[in-house]
Amino acid sequence: MHSIVIHFGKKYEDWHLVEPFFYKLQNCNELTFYWEEEATASNPLFLSLVDRMIEHLDRHRIKDWQLIILLNLDNELNKKLRLTTHLSEIRRDLLDPLKDKGFYPSQSILHLIDMIRRTSTYAPIEEGLKRYWELDHFGYLQKSPGWPIVGNAFIQEEIKQLDEEWGEPIQLQDIILDQPSAEFMEALEMKCERVMTCLAKKIDKKKDYLLLRGEKPSHDEWMTKEQLDIVMEDFEKKIKQIRTLPLTPSLTNFTPSGELSSSLKYHVGIQSEIGDIRLIRQEIIQNSHRERMKGFLELSYFLLTISQHPKLVERLEKGSTSVIQISLETEKLVTLLNHYFMSLLKAKRQLEDQLLLQNQFHTNRFRDDEFSPYTAPSIEKVREISQPLSQNSEITYQFYDQWQDQLYKAETILMNRETELLKKSREAILKLHAVKRRNDFLEEEEWVEINDYKQDIQKKISNMERDVIHSAPGTSEALSKWKNFVTQAKNQMHFLLQLLPNQRQFLTVSTLIFLVLFIPFLQMSGSFESTKVTAYFYGIGLVVTLLVTYIGYYLTRQKSYQQIWKFQEKTYEYTETIYQMQVEAQHRYNDYLNHLFKLFTLRKYLEKLSLIGEEKKEKNLLYRYHLIKLDEFVQTTNRLLHILQMNKESFSTKQDLRVPGIKFEKGIIENPIYSPFQQLGVQGPNGNGIEVYLGSAIEQYPTTYIHELEQIRIQEDKVYKL
Repeated sequence: MHSIVIHFGKKYEDWHLVEPFFYKLQNCNELTFYWEEEATASNPLFLSLVDRMIEHLDRHRIKDWQLIILLNLDNELNKKLRLTTHLSEIRRDLLDPLKDKGFYPSQSILHLIDMIRRTSTYAPIEEGLKRYWELDHFGYLQKSPGWPIVGNAFIQEEIKQLDEEWGEPIQLQDIILDQPSAEFMEALEMKCERVMTCLAKKIDKKKDYLLLRGEKPSHDEWMTKEQLDIVMEDFEKKIKQIRTLPLTPSLTNFTPSGELSSSLKYHVGIQSEIGDIRLIRQEIIQNSHRERMKGFLELSYFLLTISQHPKLVERLEKGSTSVIQISLETEKLVTLLNHYFMSLLKAKRQLEDQLLLQNQFHTNRFRDDEFSPYTAPSIEKVREISQPLSQNSEITYQFYDQWQDQLYKAETILMNRETELLKKSREAILKLHAVKRRNDFLEEEEWVEINDYKQDIQKKISNMERDVIHSAPGTSEALSKWKNFVTQAKNQMHFLLQLLPNQRQFLTVSTLIFLVLFIPFLQMSGSFESTKVTAYFYGIGLVVTLLVTYIGYYLTRQKSYQQIWKFQEKTYEYTETIYQMQVEAQHRYNDYLNHLFKLFTLRKYLEKLSLIGEEKKEKNLLYRYHLIKLDEFVQTTNRLLHILQMNKESFSTKQDLRVPGIKFEKGIIENPIYSPFQQLGVQGPNGNGIEVYLGSAIEQYPTTYIHELEQIRIQEDKVYKL
């Protein structure tokens, strides 16, 4: 069963010394504390507590739970309000709203911390507290106060005046109960009328006091109009009952003061508001620091017990009042606290040593990431694909088509290369994105200081950003330049081919040259040389003429072809230039991608370093936080041992002590080291469990770790006896 503990008023002095005893149950979500001092003055405890409790119960899906309310009878608040007022407010502002919203507790306990000094009659010695106790216990004041009367509560003297009005007790000798004489009934009627009149006057006077106050009455020493009316109505019913035939033998013992006292106790005292709340009182000696702390420890063990064994409370009747006495075994308590103190001290020293190493703000240097982006394959063997036409080949009418086909092949290669370049560019970009998303970091053995390493990387990032801007490639101009060149080249080649003479022109010119050269030989045919010489001479002339004509024909043709071959070579060279432009564009893009990759890598390194730095800072903060807390708990436990006058064992005797590991990311409640009950090796045998004395009955309750609790005695309370 889940337990919710609510504390009214400020925390008790030195209460924080026993708070670690609750950490184990709090960490298991079996116990929750709410303190009134957590609420603001403008937002009292109950106004915000109901919603907070419902949220907590609903979030943790808690259905079965018990409510424990701690109330110190000696705090400042109880010097202004009495116990009945607290019960009324608890029911009105806490229990009723919880019931309306379907979150009513299985059982409710109001645990009273009683540090009040009392007389032998259980009344507080302090006059103000005594008046409140009398109103809570009796419903009226025992005697008139020494100072001016405050409020309109009944005083015992007023109640006894009713007995005076009643007169002598009634004697029933010789009286027939179902048929009394007329004289007897008349005397009885007169007694009743006198008492009724006396009480009515007193109640009217108290109502007048209430009106004269001129403001809404509080619940301290003021009876409300409703309470006064109820008391009067109850008294009238009792008077009517005793004078109704047949008479009862109890009439001889009837006293108006007794009936009024009973009515006031029921309607004004705590019995009017206790309902199903179980009231448990625990006495703690206030004037001794040691005894007060011992009482807080006993209270802690009692809260732990009823949290683990709620059936113990179920054995008490609803609406009952009890007083408890708790016995702790001193030896086991000394062992527990010493073990706890030594564990805290050892954990603190270990953490101090660990923090010295943690303060070294270093990390491993990151290994440079390897990445080689590419956009297009190499274009080394382009010549084998598009060779220029041989100069030995004949320029026929098909020459232009062949040359144009070469241009088309070159353009096809260029376009394929451009497509391949773009495809590989996209692949490189995807690869770059994959590298950007990659979170694995290779580390070298070199150990570097984080801040210096960050500054070095930041400088590299600045330089790399500048390089990226300068290396940014423009758009590819290879195809556009090639297409412009092809258009001009076709026109130029067409023009050159038009200038080239055809075969007929060559033959005509050659014939004319031959005739021109051979005519002189014909003129010499009439000379006086011999026929033989003449035939030889003409033969040589014919051969020379033919040779000269052919040489002229050949030189003329070569001269005509030369410009075409040169232009074809120029076309090929330009093709090579365009190919080279693609290669250079590829190199520029690769260089740009490499710079981008290095920039992204450096930024990842910087981000990772920042993350490592923040983690180390956070870890250092957590280390320091727990170091401060450990030191605080060492001092706290040392103070607790000092207050309880328990000797501390030397640290040397605990060198082999096993200390629970600290979960640095968790709070103190979630760390076993801060709880006395979770220390390694401190658990002992369960023994006989906890002995609980309920009146004359003895019960045994098993225990898992609170071995220091010997017994609990629960008896009927005499301070607030119902």
